[in-house]
Amino acid sequence: MFGLFDWIWDVFYAISKSMYAIIDNLLACANMLCGITPITYAGQEMDFIAFLMRNHNIAYAFVGSVLVASVLVVLFGVIQIIRSVASEKVQKTPAQIAVSVAKTILTFLFIPAAMMITIFLTNSLMRILYSTTLGGAQSMGSFLAGAFGQNALKSGVQPDFYLLEEFDYTSTSSIKHYVDLSDYDFFFSYIACLVILVSLGLALMMFIDRAISLVVLFIFAPLSLSSSILDEGARFKLWRDQFLTKFLTGYGCIIAINIYALIVAAITNDNLVFFENGFLNYFMKIVIVVGGGVSMQRMMALVGNLINAGAGSNELRDAAIAGGSFRRAMFAPFGATRSAINFVRDSANNGVGTTIGRALGLKTTRDYDIERGRVSRGQGSSKSGGSQGEGSANHKTGAQQNSNSASNAAKNAIGGAAGAIGGANNGGNNGNAGAGGGGNANNNNNNPGNNMVSNAISNSLNNNHDLDDLK
Repeated sequence: MFGLFDWIWDVFYAISKSMYAIIDNLLACANMLCGITPITYAGQEMDFIAFLMRNHNIAYAFVGSVLVASVLVVLFGVIQIIRSVASEKVQKTPAQIAVSVAKTILTFLFIPAAMMITIFLTNSLMRILYSTTLGGAQSMGSFLAGAFGQNALKSGVQPDFYLLEEFDYTSTSSIKHYVDLSDYDFFFSYIACLVILVSLGLALMMFIDRAISLVVLFIFAPLSLSSSILDEGARFKLWRDQFLTKFLTGYGCIIAINIYALIVAAITNDNLVFFENGFLNYFMKIVIVVGGGVSMQRMMALVGNLINAGAGSNELRDAAIAGGSFRRAMFAPFGATRSAINFVRDSANNGVGTTIGRALGLKTTRDYDIERGRVSRGQGSSKSGGSQGEGSANHKTGAQQNSNSASNAAKNAIGGAAGAIGGANNGGNNGNAGAGGGGNANNNNNNPGNNMVSNAISNSLNNNHDLDDLK
């Protein structure tokens, strides 16, 4: 009965082998950009960086840089000779300075040869190291297919069956000869493949930046060397550290991916037990597999810091920036689609002109009404007739409420004025009775009752003006 559902395991493995194939293709691109895999140009195999440096346009740029640097070296030499003659404390004689100028110019000619030899020797060593860290498999996909099937081996099958030439991980029937797909570790295969795919995507962006940076350093090498007459080679030392850091950190990322695959194969083996609790043991393996993705990025910084303190951290920061650009480029179509859907929706509700105006940061009449409180944000669009009538009714209702409030305020003010008049008269009468003729000397300006009346009448007039404006 269970044989009827074997196709489900075939589907699961189809997803796994598709991810294996994508990893192999991305890794082939990374190896080519890194220099582990040579390219072919005009029937001749060479490294990708060497191909760029041999390009005739880049060679012309390097020759131009050499000419400019030669002029600068002579100019700096003359300046140093003048300084040595004018200074009482002589560090170098004019003859020694002239010899330094000649050595610097001759060094310009050895820069291309030195860089080519460095690239060739390093690539040769890295090819050997790369093959050893791949577990002897023909490809990363073959290794991963065998690693996640080590717990589902059929009887009589060796754990290193992925090393056999007849094994083809892209064929479901081929792997069925060695493992039982119902026991295949699909969960860990999906997690590890996703981690490797993300790391390879970041690595590709970094390798492109690396190739361009190395070409730029190659062209500007004579200019950095030309200042050695003045600063005793400090600027050229900085150039050398930059070149070695850019050149070697790329290999660290590729090797880290291979080492991560080896660690995953060891961690997912059922013979490894962290805890007796099955759930906790499985959880621990998941943590290590997922956390290993972070270590692959740190590996690049580790290699860079071995060359120059802080250089690896800078490379890791540049890789993070490149990774962010890569993610934004990948999700840009989804963002554009969402913006288009929002534009169509807003255009249907508010009109095309209003939607475009708001997108440009312009305000419409409705926006100004909302700011003044005449129209609430929850009201419907004024595009339809019913909405217009409803909006007008709401506007009138609000105006009437404001009018009633102003009328009540005016009535209250008039009532307060009347009360103030009565209080003023009483105060005046009492003053006249107590002070006799002196009470008559109090004029209206000194009478507090009159002041209260004036203020009340002024407030009433202002409220009447506001009432007229609302109408």
